[in-house]
Amino acid sequence: MILKDKPSFKGSKMSEIINRAFMYGESVFTTMRMVNGHLCDWNSHFERLKKSVDFVYGPFAEGDEWVLLLKNRLLERCAGENGDRVIRLTIYREQARGLVRSGIISINDLKISLSTSHYDSTRSEGKMLKLRTCATPIKPHWWPSFLKAGSYLETILAQKMSMQPGDDDVLFLSPRDTVLESSVANIFVVRHKILYTAPTGPNVLDGIMRQKVIRESEDFFDDFVESETTAEQLFKADAVFGTNSVRGPFLIDKIDGYEIKYEHNFLTSFEALRKRVMT
Repeated sequence: MILKDKPSFKGSKMSEIINRAFMYGESVFTTMRMVNGHLCDWNSHFERLKKSVDFVYGPFAEGDEWVLLLKNRLLERCAGENGDRVIRLTIYREQARGLVRSGIISINDLKISLSTSHYDSTRSEGKMLKLRTCATPIKPHWWPSFLKAGSYLETILAQKMSMQPGDDDVLFLSPRDTVLESSVANIFVVRHKILYTAPTGPNVLDGIMRQKVIRESEDFFDDFVESETTAEQLFKADAVFGTNSVRGPFLIDKIDGYEIKYEHNFLTSFEALRKRVMT
């Protein structure tokens, strides 16, 4: 077979595509929106990325100076982007086969991959999602809640084994049948005008949009409680919504066979919350 056109990998070199960090998940990353050339919540994304880099690859030969060096390198990679984009920054280390870790390294030994795509708000904003509950792939107890690592195989297999036609994503439940998160979002549950969400931990990411919703919650709900929600309580909820840095808050209208009906007053309040945290 003759290939007439070579494949194009925007934002990545071929060596990055076949690098073991990408093949086996040995990387850390963050994903954010760019609006009119401005990186949304950049300081929060960098702070989380900095913690992840330090946790996985540190300490560094540059001492405390590594933080500023990394920040400048990341901003330089993003400098050529503009308009409305989805930006994913992945950091990894080029490693010899069979070598997982060695001694102290330079921050300049780390590689940075930038991948971007156009953000089309018409494809997502206002669309409610349908979730299918399934057991979560359990992470070890020492896994920090800020860490986003580059392996999605367990999630892909969970979706393949659990999702049914019409589903948009999985909703992970703990071994105790309590709500954790979806594959792409933190999950909030509303009952009797009280907002609930799962505590952060190995299986619940401390999401940046999650933090923003919590900070603004007192203006939209009677109370906020960070606690576990059982599957039984979930199916009695008045509202369920997810949050991530790309879509912001978005409503869930069906979980397994349970359909959630929303009152007009709640939808108005939710839209006000969504607009506030997306600015």
